[in-house]
Amino acid sequence: MGIERAVVFRFHRDPLVARARVRLLRRLNPGVPVYGLFGGAGGVRGAAFRLAGGPLLGLDALYTSRHSGAWNWKNGDLVLLDWYRDVGRRLSFDVLHLVEWDLLLADSLERIYAGVPPDAVGLTAWTPQSDVGDDWRWLGGREEAGEWRRLLTRARTDFGYDGTPYACLGIGPCFPRAFLDDYAAADPPDLGNDELRYPLFAQLLGYSVVDTGFRRGWHSPGEDRYFNATGQNISPDVVAAELASPEGRRAFHPVRVPLRGLRPPVPGPQAVAPPWERR
Repeated sequence: MGIERAVVFRFHRDPLVARARVRLLRRLNPGVPVYGLFGGAGGVRGAAFRLAGGPLLGLDALYTSRHSGAWNWKNGDLVLLDWYRDVGRRLSFDVLHLVEWDLLLADSLERIYAGVPPDAVGLTAWTPQSDVGDDWRWLGGREEAGEWRRLLTRARTDFGYDGTPYACLGIGPCFPRAFLDDYAAADPPDLGNDELRYPLFAQLLGYSVVDTGFRRGWHSPGEDRYFNATGQNISPDVVAAELASPEGRRAFHPVRVPLRGLRPPVPGPQAVAPPWERR
């Protein structure tokens, strides 16, 4: 029996790009539901998204965060937990994929996440904090570092944590349903950010973490042309060149243009069974 997947599509701007991403997700993943999560600011533009975003983007449903845009940006995991408590826990799925509006996934979820077992948490650029360094805002900023220390203290006090802390990039994670149940029950505080809490709570709750492989190394400047979290837009020429190669990449971030006429590989049976299904 195959893995039942679902997508939460998180967006806050650029409806034409968002609509193109949703259409591509549906084309490559027939039958997989795509639920919208709007985390943008209020005002006229926000109201328009809330009223018309679902039909405009072609979503199965649309959930609107009750928090500010800045809070949502910092706490993507907590916004996801709001959605899960209010909506997601009543839906049917085995694995949930959180897909940002500017994340381009140019193959089926089955293929792109083939290396992540269905009972593991999939995180991007999962890296020991000792290798990340203090130049990263969430560890090096005065206020941010203070929040992380408070979160770590709570982990040690409440869970007896004595492990190696990790960080990740909060782009393209996936979660087994059981993890979302346990994470919601743990009720994490808004200390630190999602890129610290995801790996920490996976450890605290006893879940294996597997790197998605979308970015092959935290301190790897050569990776920036394919996948980065600095806002450096990925060139359409780079995307086209990778898709033209059978061994090319299929995940790119950020891609903030619709890329009309994109011809990614047609989804089909995997050539190689994922590791957990091999005998």
